[in-house]
Amino acid sequence: MLVVSGAAMKKILDHCVESYPYECCGLMLGKDEGERRVVDVVRVSNVHEGDRRVRYRIDPMEYYRVEKSAEERGLRVVGTYHSHPNVAARPSQYDLEHSFPWYSYLIVSVSSGGVVEYRSWRREDTNEGPRFVEEGVRVEE
Repeated sequence: MLVVSGAAMKKILDHCVESYPYECCGLMLGKDEGERRVVDVVRVSNVHEGDRRVRYRIDPMEYYRVEKSAEERGLRVVGTYHSHPNVAARPSQYDLEHSFPWYSYLIVSVSSGGVVEYRSWRREDTNEGPRFVEEGVRVEE
């Protein structure tokens, strides 16, 4: 279960709508103590060198800076979020190929500038290879 504070979810959804029709991305900060709790998010730049309407990439140095800042606050990066303009909130093969098994991946579907849905996924490594498994999302005020 991914538990997201209401303030963090508002930041995520606002970022996704503002970035439409391009994919946006950010890092979710929190703690993983039985339930994964997101208490804050940090917007990061989409540095994908191709069509940013269909792909995102986070600069490793920007990730590092956010990770260090989170540690200073007693938090850690527990996952990423990104938007899917005009498509469902399901991970793509590209998303799977660039994922880590210890993160939550919150995907927000936006269409015509509005949020359609959001869903979260975790990578599971199996004998047949990696796959995404959906996890529940709860927003708490």
